[in-house]
Amino acid sequence: MPTTTTLQHEPNGVLCFNTPIGSDQVIAFVSESSLRARYGGVPADEDDVESMYWLHEGEINAAVARRIRAGARQPVVLRASDL
Repeated sequence: MPTTTTLQHEPNGVLCFNTPIGSDQVIAFVSESSLRARYGGVPADEDDVESMYWLHEGEINAAVARRIRAGARQPVVLRASDL
């Protein structure tokens, strides 16, 4: 299976992405407001949700993995408290 992360920024401010968990690709969603609540902003020249995702990719993917281990089903929806 491919392990490349695919991002899709929806018009409503939600970021859809896939993340590898073992040999599976898990679909997950996180809102821009959840990312901003946890991480604040990014430098002014990169102030968008995709840049914020890439800056914190490891932590975000770890949050998805924690939710899956806790029994969440796909798609995983991350909240600020998950991050």
